[in-house]
Amino acid sequence: MVATTFPRWAGDGQGAFIWELARAVHRQGVEVQVVALHTPGAKTSEMIEGIAVARPRYWWPERDESLRKDGGGLPITLRKYPLARLQLPFFMARHSQVIAQHARHCDLVHAHWTLSGSAALLARPLHRKPVLVTVQGSDIFQVAKSGLGAWFTRRVLNSSDQVTALSHALKDAAIDAGARAEKIAIVPNGVDIHRFMPPQEEQRGQKAAQPPIILFTGFLIQRKGVRYLLEALALLPAHLPRYRAVIVGEGPEEEALRAQVAALGLGDRVEFAGFQPQAAVSEWMRQAHVFVLPSLEEGQGVVLLEALASGTPVVASDVDGIRDVVVPEVGYRVPPADPAALAAALEQMLTIDAAGWQRLSQQARQCAVDLYDWDKIGARFVEIYRGIQ
Repeated sequence: MVATTFPRWAGDGQGAFIWELARAVHRQGVEVQVVALHTPGAKTSEMIEGIAVARPRYWWPERDESLRKDGGGLPITLRKYPLARLQLPFFMARHSQVIAQHARHCDLVHAHWTLSGSAALLARPLHRKPVLVTVQGSDIFQVAKSGLGAWFTRRVLNSSDQVTALSHALKDAAIDAGARAEKIAIVPNGVDIHRFMPPQEEQRGQKAAQPPIILFTGFLIQRKGVRYLLEALALLPAHLPRYRAVIVGEGPEEEALRAQVAALGLGDRVEFAGFQPQAAVSEWMRQAHVFVLPSLEEGQGVVLLEALASGTPVVASDVDGIRDVVVPEVGYRVPPADPAALAAALEQMLTIDAAGWQRLSQQARQCAVDLYDWDKIGARFVEIYRGIQ
């Protein structure tokens, strides 16, 4: 497996879904090696739970490596930092070289995002193995918007042996960019249904005695739409039960969002919890009354799966891959960038009776178990791997 986003160290949430897929495939009896983008401070090589992970350096001194300077993905980093744009060709050369070294001893290469897919294809004359590319979101919704980006996307996807997309929206967008529909299968990301679980009965009692929590987790970047969540909170009627809005995550929008909270007079209602490890995120999910994802664009939304597995109903934007996940049985979809509609959905969630909330909670958990359990997703990928060889 090769990827530009992967956990930098134990407990890191960045790219954790790639790690979870690697583990799920490994549990199916497949030997897995990972080649990922290096970050200052991360190990260049390590063995984790029987999976070899290589993060080759691509720039010296190490502290100046910039391709993962901020969260939110490479497209944002490349637009923001000139040094990152300078480093990209060096990274691609190193990425391709190390992929070739590892792939010689493997049966196939599974690349995540089209950039790693292009590196795997560049190295194919050396490793001579099939290449599967999984499109994740930004590589289609952002990169393919320009003429050059669409050409790059089309070349990568049509040159690969198989393509998977996380959602129907991603598949459609890839086809619009010129990818051949017959090569694309839809396989969603998954969730660890043992880590993300509903609270125990005694915890439910403690939760019921506290103000309901409206939760957001994710990178604080523009396309996550957190500003619209804050505007929606300011529109909620004063007579509603007192709530806490908790924002878990970090990113370049944090300062502006804090200023917005102050300007809207929400300082006593909104808490910025900062970056949290996965264990802490799972606890926040259990405590939350409702999870909110007000994104303007989303390939699927792993955090939605984590909320469902935790038995937490969701309110999310009616965009892209979110439509596959947020069905009426688990919550509400609202138009993107529409604070009034978001406020109305939140009001419904804050005033729903206990039986109605419990019904949504149980249906959310069952949906995660039935559709998004990592072991089921891992087995699906192994089936695809066998079909490629």
